[in-house]
Amino acid sequence: MTQLATDAIKRIAIIGAGPSGLTTAKYLLAEYKSFDITIFEQRSSVGGLWHYTPLLHKAKSRLDGLTNGSTDSATDLITCNIPKFNTPMYEDLESNLPLMVMQFSDTPFPNQTQLFAKQETVLEYIRGYAEEIRSMIKLEHCVEDVRQAGSGWEVSVKAKGESTARKEQFDAVVVAVNGHTDWPLLPPVEGLDEWSEAYPDSIFHSRTLLVGVGPSGSDISRQIGSVSIHPLLVAQREISPYYTPEPFTKELPGLVSLSPSTRSATFSDGRTEHDINAIMFCTGYAYTFPFLASLAPKIEEEPLYQYIFRMESPTLALMEMNEKIVPFPFAECQAAVLARVWSGRLSLPSRSEMEQWGEKVIEERGVGRGFYALDPPLDLQYMNEMHEWCCKAKKNGETGGKMPKYWDKKEWWEREMAAEMKKAFNRQGEKRHEVRSYDKLGFRFE
Repeated sequence: MTQLATDAIKRIAIIGAGPSGLTTAKYLLAEYKSFDITIFEQRSSVGGLWHYTPLLHKAKSRLDGLTNGSTDSATDLITCNIPKFNTPMYEDLESNLPLMVMQFSDTPFPNQTQLFAKQETVLEYIRGYAEEIRSMIKLEHCVEDVRQAGSGWEVSVKAKGESTARKEQFDAVVVAVNGHTDWPLLPPVEGLDEWSEAYPDSIFHSRTLLVGVGPSGSDISRQIGSVSIHPLLVAQREISPYYTPEPFTKELPGLVSLSPSTRSATFSDGRTEHDINAIMFCTGYAYTFPFLASLAPKIEEEPLYQYIFRMESPTLALMEMNEKIVPFPFAECQAAVLARVWSGRLSLPSRSEMEQWGEKVIEERGVGRGFYALDPPLDLQYMNEMHEWCCKAKKNGETGGKMPKYWDKKEWWEREMAAEMKKAFNRQGEKRHEVRSYDKLGFRFE
């Protein structure tokens, strides 16, 4: 077993007051051990990525004065107007998970919430969830650097209005900003940079070509179909389970290249489409943790044990690094494990055993994003495994801590049917706002 000096873990910094940061604090507080917890949040209110911040107007002139070198790349063009606190939210977003799947195990959504909640509803729900721990949250505090200092961690944080960052010492740090929801990830497409140079206002991250159609892309295609010249071109390397062809869409395989001179796009089957007026990328986000720059290797390139613990120094934990998951319950199961390990009620395996676990995952799914992708039912299997691990924790008197839920057959089915439910929900048009349960859409668990 890995020898973790849990007696020395008293002061804990949590970076981010979104769902995973709030959840982690609650599970730590439920342990018998008295932790001194500080949550740093750079925004003026809690909610994390569920904040919606409209993009600024994007024009070529905004590229003037960029400090990141070239001003000709598509990434430069897209990121030049990103808000200070960017999130993947967009106007009129609705969740891609039904309420009973999405919600925290101990906090139901308000009555009369539509089956797939609106962004603003989810944000208010998270704010309500945060009420009991408001006193430990420091709003408008931006963490600029985290580095090891002896057996603990030095956290450099700057409050709004301060000219310099101050350094604080902590025994353990939780990174509760998942790092893959704010910096756009563009696919390697021949001619993309040249296109962005020639037509700077026709490249959007978010006749129209939509590239990459996961849950958000499917939602956006439905929204812009009413204003785009038809057909709306939809390019996907793999068909998303959330995607539904519409009368106004034309489905195409992966985008291979762009030709600015002819305003055309070529796809993996050899077809070419001409007269493209705008391109919207719905291709996700890259992992970025600028405040962890002192760590080597880069944290996003380093396998974390059970997707939580840094093997070299398990007093650094990252929450919800995974993709294609059920975020709120997933955060609960990770927080439950973390709380039990740091309180000393669960032990980590030896360093070599943790490394063997990481090597096995890499062999099965690869490194980087592949390592952290848990398509259903992998997310369900993982959450139940974490629940079972928590059940093995030592008891301390009457204190058993908070437990995440165990996904039974009905809940498993609800999770696996989420994409089909969302498509049926969208087919209701404006009447979807009246749908409160999936049985109204014709779904029954047998």
